Amino acid sequence: MRKNIAIAMILSLFFASTSFAATVGGQADTSVPEASFFSRQKAIKYTMDFYESDVKMKAGFDVEFISKKRLDTSSDDTNAKLEGQNVNFKFSMNYSDVLEPYVKIGTSNLRVKWEQHGQNIVVDAKPGLVLGGGLKARLWEFASTGIKLTLDGQYKDTQLDFDTAKIDGSASLASATSETFNIKEWQISLLASKKFIFPLGIQDCYTVPYMGVTYSDSEVNVKFTQSGTGILYSTYTASNKDPIGVVVGCDIIPSLTSWYLLSFELRLINEIAFSLSGTMKF
Repeated sequence: MRKNIAIAMILSLFFASTSFAATVGGQADTSVPEASFFSRQKAIKYTMDFYESDVKMKAGFDVEFISKKRLDTSSDDTNAKLEGQNVNFKFSMNYSDVLEPYVKIGTSNLRVKWEQHGQNIVVDAKPGLVLGGGLKARLWEFASTGIKLTLDGQYKDTQLDFDTAKIDGSASLASATSETFNIKEWQISLLASKKFIFPLGIQDCYTVPYMGVTYSDSEVNVKFTQSGTGILYSTYTASNKDPIGVVVGCDIIPSLTSWYLLSFELRLINEIAFSLSGTMKF
């Protein structure tokens, strides 16, 4: 009798659970899936950091578009600014993902404008040699957030020849002597960056957005003498009018196994400039 009652109770519970569409939640094996989303990201991060810890050589190029950089000149000059494009090839050596010295070799196509003696002066330069170098150093990494602080200091020397010089819109190069177009620049930046991995199905995209503050200054020595009048037109070694600025950018790697990356960068306040660059690691 008791056996019959027990069987009846089991059958009633089975049909009752079926009628209410109850489920035990699936996943009979508690060990699957083996990996979680967060553990996967953590494993990839550690693997990438370990791989990047070796000494590696890098080569890249960048194209920079400067739409406006205001200059501070003598009391005789006003509204001085620099604009144009820079193209650089960059070679660097990465030491344990902590230090990265680099050199830059390239060319520039620049223009300097200013007002002097009540006249508008415009000087265009021919493409010439640009030499520079710098050092990147990782200062700190916040383990809880994965944010890294990096210090970047660099110097660049630009030696260009005159192309055209205009006074109030009239070309005056034919009557100009003692032409000079030299620019020396130095810059130090403090940047904060963080790695992100975005699942895209077949391949994952590996990105490193960054932002920070930069302090830069320059010596812009552009001058010529008008032979007919003997008047000297010069920027008198102008410097940056606004030395402090901000920078935002992003490095993008198409997949976790890619040996190259693309970068986009925007600089504001002390100048308005945008650059595109590509880098590959050997």
